[in-house]
Amino acid sequence: MLSTRVRCARLADLPGVAAVLQDSFDDKMRVIFGRQPGKIRALLEAIYTGPVERGYDGVLVAERGGRIIGTLLIEPMDHTPEENRAFEHFAVRELGLPRMMWASFLLWLLGHHPEPGEAYISDVGVAGDYQGQGVGQMLMEYAEAWAWQHGRRRITLWVAGTNNRAIHVYQKAGFAAVRTRSSFMTRLAFGIRDWHFMEKQRGSGGPDAL
Repeated sequence: MLSTRVRCARLADLPGVAAVLQDSFDDKMRVIFGRQPGKIRALLEAIYTGPVERGYDGVLVAERGGRIIGTLLIEPMDHTPEENRAFEHFAVRELGLPRMMWASFLLWLLGHHPEPGEAYISDVGVAGDYQGQGVGQMLMEYAEAWAWQHGRRRITLWVAGTNNRAIHVYQKAGFAAVRTRSSFMTRLAFGIRDWHFMEKQRGSGGPDAL
């Protein structure tokens, strides 16, 4: 039986990362970017390319048998001004200006700005045919070790109140919900009103080395 390995992403992994994210969040991706799968994958790859190419190691992948089957992002993942401009031009070319502005608004709506000392987890995705096999838990364990090794004091994330499977994984990893917000806009766009902000402080248990 093939084993699963979690590691930092390389440029060659980004098509696999984009495929996993599209598979995991297909409904949301269609609302944000439209209904052309090829363009969605290209845009997802473009978001990650600059930071990974510069050596950012907070994009994690789970790999089995040479296939990327899971991914997780630890933010902040910073982009240079040049990367931001290049992505904006690419997005306008692929989506058109109105759709690009709509996508930017929705991504802002779903986004979070980490404070100093905070490792914010987003884009947790597992390929459909590998869900329920502990891949998400492995990614979370690696992310926690990464956060402590990089001097972060706490790990945080937002999760949809309807996503019971993900909430169970995060609770099992030692996260606790510290507040809940309700959003009329996300209810209109995605059918999700309530979101839980979950947090784990350093020293509350778990791995401490990669």
